Amino acid sequence: MSNKSLFLSVMVCVFVMISVFGCKTLDQMAAMADRTETFQTEAKNPSERPEKVAGVQKEAAVLPGLRISGEVKQQLNLAKKDLDSFDRVTTRLNGVSRSGHYSGAFTFHGPSLRSLLECAGIEKRGSDFNKDLDLAIVVRDREGKAVVLSWGEIFYRNPGDIIVAVEAEPIRPHHERNRIPKAFWPWLDQLDRNVGLPKLVVANDFYSDRSLEDIQSIEVVDLHPDIHSKKQKVLFSPTFSIWGSVTNPVDMSVLPDSNRTDVLFKEVGDGQGYHGLKSFGGVPLTDLLEQAGIRGDLDTAVIVSAPDGYRTILSYGELFLSNLGRNVLIGDTVAGKPVTARGKFFLLIPDDLSADRSVKAIQEIRVVSLKHKNTGS
Repeated sequence: MSNKSLFLSVMVCVFVMISVFGCKTLDQMAAMADRTETFQTEAKNPSERPEKVAGVQKEAAVLPGLRISGEVKQQLNLAKKDLDSFDRVTTRLNGVSRSGHYSGAFTFHGPSLRSLLECAGIEKRGSDFNKDLDLAIVVRDREGKAVVLSWGEIFYRNPGDIIVAVEAEPIRPHHERNRIPKAFWPWLDQLDRNVGLPKLVVANDFYSDRSLEDIQSIEVVDLHPDIHSKKQKVLFSPTFSIWGSVTNPVDMSVLPDSNRTDVLFKEVGDGQGYHGLKSFGGVPLTDLLEQAGIRGDLDTAVIVSAPDGYRTILSYGELFLSNLGRNVLIGDTVAGKPVTARGKFFLLIPDDLSADRSVKAIQEIRVVSLKHKNTGS
């Protein structure tokens, strides 16, 4: 093939990918256009660990690719230079797990997870629900460990809250080591470890269990829940059930009196805009899920649905690992009065930047473990 023909072929591929992915820059798409050659090189010259340059740990120039698949317009296999072509976000994470293990305090740099998913293009197939609210995002490391995020916590929060880090810079104490008690030295040593890159960083989580290192795949999953929609003149459900992957399924017609709380909510919808500042009352969803016996698995999703089939997903992590999770309510009052229209219970997520994940007239709350789902990865 002549150089001119090769050039024309590459340019055609670039413009096709721009139309499919909706990515922002020609440089970004040109980097992806030649990823096939990159992966052939990587297969011949595998790299085991990231490199460190001037105190900043960078993803090694050659690493197995990061795959984005599932309910997307086009599967992507991203090499390091592909990830480098995206705009970078900087965030800090103090790594402490639920077990109390400290993995160091680092500043991380890399593209937002949202930007990567937007480049692949979300596309649901074979669903009777046309919104993306019930999609789960499953991220796996190279050992197969999986964590789940909800579509909403990625797309209805600030993009910089969840990133795929390709650089890690330790945050070292100002005092020299010999001025720090020896009891703390094992924690200081964590700052010298090799962080497995690329790394999922979920900055809003209080516990860092979902911030997986050496991630290999990101899969967009439609669980296709068996939810039968029922037309009603007035949307209403007098009770709701909590069932699925729980040890104590429950049916509720009245919310418990314990731990009731009120929240002030700026109601802004993507469809009709701002609807005012409102006061809602109810019980944290986490309390009800704990009462039903939810297990602490990071590959678990919670599906909240109404009789008309409207539904949304929350991840176990956003509910139980983040301090914001306690703000998610199952409500039954507005301005101190019981709900009578389109009720009687509703889901409220006050820290979302859009109110579209709110569900009115809750009929069921289903807990689903993706550990038993064949998602194709």
